[in-house]
Amino acid sequence: MILKSIVFVFIFLSLSVVSAEGKGRKKKQATKEVKTESAYQRFFKGKSCETKRGLITLHKMDGKIYFELPLNLLGKEMLLGSTISEITNNDFGSVGEKPKEPLHVVFTRQDSIISLREVSAIYYTTEEGIRKRLEESFKPAIILNLPVKVYSEDSTAVVLDLTDFLLSDNEGLSPFSQFAPINSGRRRVDKEFVKKNSFIGEIKAFEDNFSIRSSLSYLVTVRNQERVLFQKVPFTAVMTRSFILLPEEPMRPRMADPRIAIFYQAKYEFNSKKSGVDFRYYANRWRLEPVDEAAYRAGQLTDVKKSIVFYVDNAFPESWKKYIKQGVEEWQKAFEKIGLKNAIIAKDFPKNDPEFDPENLKYSCVRYSPSWTPNAMGPSWTDPRTGEIINASVYFYHNIAQLIQNWRFVQTAQADADVRRMQLPEELLGESIRYAIAHEVGHCLGFMHNMSASAAIPTDSLRSPSYTQKYGTTHSIMDYARNNYVAQPGDKERGVKLTPPHLGLYDYFTIKWLYTPLLDEKTTDEEVPVLDRWIGEKAGDPVYRYGRQQINSRWDPSSFEEDLGDDPMKSSAYGIKNLKYILANLNEWVGAEDKDYAFRQQIYNEIVMQYFRYLNNVIFNIGGIYLNEKYAGDPIPAYALVPKARQKEALVFLLDQLKEMAWIDAKDFKDGLPLMSDISGDMENAIFRGLLSRLNALAVCMEQSKEEAYSTREYMNDLYEFIMAPTKKRNSLSEIEKRLQIKYLSFLVSASGVEVKGMGGSPFAFSRDGMIEVMDYVQENSRNIYGELPDEYLGMFARRGCCFAPEEISGFGRTTNLNRPNVSIGTDCFLMLKKTLALLKSRMNTATEDTRLHYQLLVYKLEKVFKNN
Repeated sequence: MILKSIVFVFIFLSLSVVSAEGKGRKKKQATKEVKTESAYQRFFKGKSCETKRGLITLHKMDGKIYFELPLNLLGKEMLLGSTISEITNNDFGSVGEKPKEPLHVVFTRQDSIISLREVSAIYYTTEEGIRKRLEESFKPAIILNLPVKVYSEDSTAVVLDLTDFLLSDNEGLSPFSQFAPINSGRRRVDKEFVKKNSFIGEIKAFEDNFSIRSSLSYLVTVRNQERVLFQKVPFTAVMTRSFILLPEEPMRPRMADPRIAIFYQAKYEFNSKKSGVDFRYYANRWRLEPVDEAAYRAGQLTDVKKSIVFYVDNAFPESWKKYIKQGVEEWQKAFEKIGLKNAIIAKDFPKNDPEFDPENLKYSCVRYSPSWTPNAMGPSWTDPRTGEIINASVYFYHNIAQLIQNWRFVQTAQADADVRRMQLPEELLGESIRYAIAHEVGHCLGFMHNMSASAAIPTDSLRSPSYTQKYGTTHSIMDYARNNYVAQPGDKERGVKLTPPHLGLYDYFTIKWLYTPLLDEKTTDEEVPVLDRWIGEKAGDPVYRYGRQQINSRWDPSSFEEDLGDDPMKSSAYGIKNLKYILANLNEWVGAEDKDYAFRQQIYNEIVMQYFRYLNNVIFNIGGIYLNEKYAGDPIPAYALVPKARQKEALVFLLDQLKEMAWIDAKDFKDGLPLMSDISGDMENAIFRGLLSRLNALAVCMEQSKEEAYSTREYMNDLYEFIMAPTKKRNSLSEIEKRLQIKYLSFLVSASGVEVKGMGGSPFAFSRDGMIEVMDYVQENSRNIYGELPDEYLGMFARRGCCFAPEEISGFGRTTNLNRPNVSIGTDCFLMLKKTLALLKSRMNTATEDTRLHYQLLVYKLEKVFKNN
């Protein structure tokens, strides 16, 4: 028994030892499992890693950028925008500017690959069968495929390396804008991306967006048509790339209408109830909804759920900020008219808000650029699905201050002694800044230019104190009607207002049309009858007419930039009279201040430019056609020719100008300026070429007219009667009258097709699009003042795309496309030559000696022409 007991105890002890050893091993194994690192931990182990958490988690590690993308964001639509945060040279772009349209993107997964795709939102249907095929036909394009580096520890997110994507010369995220000042003047920019000098900068992540800064380096070469301006110069731009989640519940779109000046986006509509593919146009607009619908329905002024907030750049000169905020909040009056309180607000850049980033797509700002470009822009970025404006910013370039001062001087100095100085008083400069900002904010709200708004004002009313105090110079701040150049000396003292309005009647109407909440209508299509009725009620009233901006071609003289009043001849006559007055008094006004004559030389050039604007406001009435956007039932025609009597009046106005060009040479005034040639001769040539170039437009009008039009033959005869009038009256000819006859006969010879050699001339060259073209050296002087001056400021044709989105050209993309035929006037010109020759022969021996010699020379040359033919 004792032996058995000993054996049992031994066995028990042995088992206990084994058991204890087993427990020890399990403990060791358990400890080892706790210490075992996950693949996620190993991926980031031992490396310097900066992490930001928000909509997604961003990791910046060893010069690379990793997205920790939650799988629940797959398929969620976003905007990817690229904003300039820093730049080597702001001639290539300005801080705060978005050089490219944001990309509409989505992340998707296929097996173990995550794809970043660009979404197409250009179609619309309500039918499920068609929708499936559309989804197959407009499948989002893959921008890049990304292998999963590692899963998060709970497998709800994947880690992706986007370094190469964000450190590449991706055209859609490029810092180079086609609208940059460096591109003006027909320059070409060639760039070579230098990846080794590029790197990832600051990263930020927030609840509904995240951003990454990429410092991108290039070697840039810039050349014009003649030479290389600089070659392979180092260039760096720091770009903030923002991903912002689009609304989970899209805004209800509002259908656009071509009869109102609203930006829009188009979609293809596929509908089995229609015979073919149709277009569907959504208006661009902010989502403004009343907080209290019941109060709103009761007619009470109601707060909005989310205000439009513009943050004002802290880099602006302090004296400007007050006026900038006034320009932003100018529009609040119109929103209050439709019952919405605090719809638009201006704030300073926050100082202690860690989430604020002016380069982030989430924030709309008014940005300052220390640039000599005399311009401002107001682009906006929208939800491609609905037209909801997600972000909008105003870019305000420093040199616009000089531009608006020069506008005030050359347009109002005749009537306003306060502007007759080299530097405007703060209040007057601020008033102009307020106007410029309000105009650009209008674009940010979704409004196009309305160039006919000033033409609805009678020219004589622009000298009425009561009228101008109420309406200013135009019925829309979205017009280019700067200051009251019709006002005469003494008008200010009578109470005539010299500047544009705060907001015009048309601006209040567009706010009503675009932003009134239509709570009783439940769908986009149900809103249409209400919106259509509002426009229909105003149809035929010139105050509410939408005059499209004309860029590719010009036909409608009532929809011009920089014009005033309903009578171009009368308005231009007032304007020219004022320019003469300003030029005659300029030395007295600023001579004591302007020691080096720099300001006077600048203003002289602006006077010349302003004179050309007045002339072109007139010349397009010859062969002009008024154009209207029209729906069935509207009491206006789609088009109407400028009345024949007005066309003749325009011709006489311009011909009279040809006889009065000496004032522009201003010989006494130019005594202190650098040596320059008189420009009256070049201006005579420009006007004469412009007049003869209108023959093409007249031919188009003859084709389109249902009644008697101003024919090319009658126009030619009117030119003849004017130019040969002193000869018919047996008067002695002035030098300008002799030059006009020589130019006229040279044109007749060229246009008739007879041998030119006999006149010693060359074939006549028409001006571009029948306008009076500004001489190159005058334009160059303006460029020297402001940098590359946008053509929109000249009041002429835009030779580059700056500031004009395609949608601004016309309602729903329709442009006026009228062929300008090569006018067949050879026979008429030949007959006119014979008629002129007979007249000259009959007067050749009856004039004074100098005039007689002029006639003898012309007769000799004409006879030689006929002899050779």
